[in-house]
Amino acid sequence: MNEKIKVELLFEKHINNTINDEELFQLHSFFQTGNNEEQLNRLLQAHFASEVPSNILNEKSAEVADLAWIEIQHNIGLKKPTLMGRISWITKVAAAVLIFVSLSVSIYFILKNDPAGKLTSKNITDIQPGTNRASLISSKGTVYQLNGEKQEIITENGIVRYKDGTLVENEELNQNLTLSTPKGGQYCVTLSDGTKVWLNAASSLSYPATFSGKERRVELVGEAYFEVHHNASLPFIVSTMGQQIRVLGTSFNVNAYQDENKTVTTLVNGRVQLSREGNNEAPQLHPGEQSVLAGAGFEIAEVDASLFVAWKDGQFRFKATPLTEVMRQVERWYNLDVDYTGIPADIQIHASISRDKKLSTVLHALEKITDLKFDIKGRSVKLMR
Repeated sequence: MNEKIKVELLFEKHINNTINDEELFQLHSFFQTGNNEEQLNRLLQAHFASEVPSNILNEKSAEVADLAWIEIQHNIGLKKPTLMGRISWITKVAAAVLIFVSLSVSIYFILKNDPAGKLTSKNITDIQPGTNRASLISSKGTVYQLNGEKQEIITENGIVRYKDGTLVENEELNQNLTLSTPKGGQYCVTLSDGTKVWLNAASSLSYPATFSGKERRVELVGEAYFEVHHNASLPFIVSTMGQQIRVLGTSFNVNAYQDENKTVTTLVNGRVQLSREGNNEAPQLHPGEQSVLAGAGFEIAEVDASLFVAWKDGQFRFKATPLTEVMRQVERWYNLDVDYTGIPADIQIHASISRDKKLSTVLHALEKITDLKFDIKGRSVKLMR
């Protein structure tokens, strides 16, 4: 059977409440893969066009599908079933997948009662997601505002240029440089040795325009993902608050925000050696391992590394992540001021959310899976009581 026809038949069964759990999961999976939003829009319009203006359906149908999938992920905890737990897991999926029924079919009721499309909390003024924004600061204090459309700079032979070849500055910058992103910004830089660094929001990376001597040393505040060019004779060293990472050639993520009170190093591949000031401890990480340095010493555990580097590929990914930590990521990416008073410390989030969504979509998803409500005034966010 043609896939398009099959989807239309499943959608018709879905609307008429005659669809089973397996068919519903197939239908939802179709709308979560590929570029199928247009077909979802057409199907929704065919059923609801007489009641809901098409422009609102076009805007909100994808959001409804997103919210449904986020809630399903949270309810099943992103866990695959074991043989022993298969029955209970299927029960959880069956219950969770009903969310998609209620959300997509009730789009008519949502939009009819909320024609302005306000799907989230009180006093919401929607805020766009972060973009490619950064500044480059020379050791002389000169500040260069980087072009957000270019996304990446390359430092080579003292010359800083964008990836397309356009120069950031006409003269050579043979000095120490600092790439700095604000809240709501991110950027990428290729260093003079070929190492590539993705810098997350509210972060800074200090590095020489040209590496010299017996090592390649950079300093990081905030979060960055590194793909280090291999050179056994010139170790690559990342200095953060209270920690040093010694690298030969590897890919890893470092989270060293000052307001986190810890440094988290996650190794994707290769090998790194960690050290800290005033201590002889020097553990090595292997792929899939993570080190947390928070005062007493290094704590090392096996993790799903993809969760901690997803931001580089435009995703928030949470697995048993405390809500307070989730909100700190949201705060940095959307350039917010979050009041953490009253936010429960014991709530954990399981979800995958695109970082290109508007703030209202992200907060509404968090509200749906936590039963909390957020109050937004300007760029200030607090928990509603």
